[in-house]
Amino acid sequence: MISRNFPNFLLKPLMNFVLLVYLFFSRLFHVDFEPKEKLDDGYTKFNSFDDPLPDIEYNNPDYQEILAEAKENGEPIKSVNRRKPLTVDVDGCSKCGAPKEYLYSFGHDKDGYQKFQCKVCDHQWAPEKPEQRPKNHPTYRCPFCGYALSKEKERKNFTKYKCRNDDCSKWKNEHKRYRYRAYDFDVDDLEVSRPDSEPVNLDHSQYGNFIISKAMDFYVGLGLSLRQTKRALKLAYNVSPSAQTIQNWTVSLACRLGPKISDLDLPLSGIVAVDETYIKIKGCWHYLFTAIDGKNGCIIAQHLSRHRDTKAAITILKKIIEQYQNQEFILVSDMAPIYRAAVHALKIFLKADIDHRQVKGLFSDDDNSDEDYRPYKNIIERFFGTYKAHYKRHKSFSSLDGALAHATLYQLYFNYIKPHSSFDNKPPLIVEDSRGQPIESWAQLIRWINKTDK
Repeated sequence: MISRNFPNFLLKPLMNFVLLVYLFFSRLFHVDFEPKEKLDDGYTKFNSFDDPLPDIEYNNPDYQEILAEAKENGEPIKSVNRRKPLTVDVDGCSKCGAPKEYLYSFGHDKDGYQKFQCKVCDHQWAPEKPEQRPKNHPTYRCPFCGYALSKEKERKNFTKYKCRNDDCSKWKNEHKRYRYRAYDFDVDDLEVSRPDSEPVNLDHSQYGNFIISKAMDFYVGLGLSLRQTKRALKLAYNVSPSAQTIQNWTVSLACRLGPKISDLDLPLSGIVAVDETYIKIKGCWHYLFTAIDGKNGCIIAQHLSRHRDTKAAITILKKIIEQYQNQEFILVSDMAPIYRAAVHALKIFLKADIDHRQVKGLFSDDDNSDEDYRPYKNIIERFFGTYKAHYKRHKSFSSLDGALAHATLYQLYFNYIKPHSSFDNKPPLIVEDSRGQPIESWAQLIRWINKTDK
């Protein structure tokens, strides 16, 4: 057999011929990739948003309270009438703390270790068994059948529990299992991200407040990079602070003004649009959550998170609730499941009644969307377009504090200084200084905030 290399000049015509044959026969056959039964677009893996909360039994009851309650009910719990001493020396129950007079032997476990059972709380355990991990969560019971929920999955920031009782009324009626998410963080400890320390003391700067405020006009207002801001200061005012010095000014000013943002009065309309966008910090993607008033167009809260998860959504929603002082409002978001889970969690932790409306996509072609609230969703999309125009000049932030400082100062700039075409080229919030003049620069804004704080 003679082996010869295929001529290169024939390869291209042959590939074109094969492609034409494929396209011809593909028109003769139609493969339907649509499922026979239409899937429910509103289906989520966690389907217990509207179900009642489980009954919670905590792990460390007090044996004295159990004994007192049993005595009040006319069924006092007596100590064990022991015929033989315990084979293992124990001080008391490892769960409720009952003394050993209320303990009795309960056979052996599968590994051959002696088990005991407490007569007070019915707790069973083997004291001599090595490497026992104590149960660090309470017992959750299904509100429909009272069956103890079993751990289904462990996820970041929460654990999912599931009722596996086949006689559960929810399973019989709806053919769905009851599920519950137990979060492993305290909602009261969640705070929106802010820079935590001032790298320099602005009061002792050799350049003065005028140059610092002009640097903020260039860096935050005009969206220049640090080095472009340095060059602009040199050309306009003949001063040459380094790029790192301007960065230190930004972080220090954000540390001073950030805590005062919550004290400023915001005209709240009762409609809040929330969404997130991604920014890069030191080569890693982070997510900037933003909440904007639906009618007044001002930024209510922002939160920068490493992850786009339910914990971050809970954090910014908690800040919105604090701004509204527990008053009712309408929340508009996209179809991301983290917002629905966050609303459900805050109803549990903070007893917050949030009217949540979800809008899907950019166009009004989805049946599950609440189209009456799409204009509010578009407001926050336009804000991200404006913010990204500033961010693209930076390409990436070199530190988390730098990104937090820029987001904090941009929130103040967007609310009080930046002219908006939808507001007749005026900022959403118009404030006046001590002389009755509208604030139009960073120097005026800093003086006004410091005076308001006093």
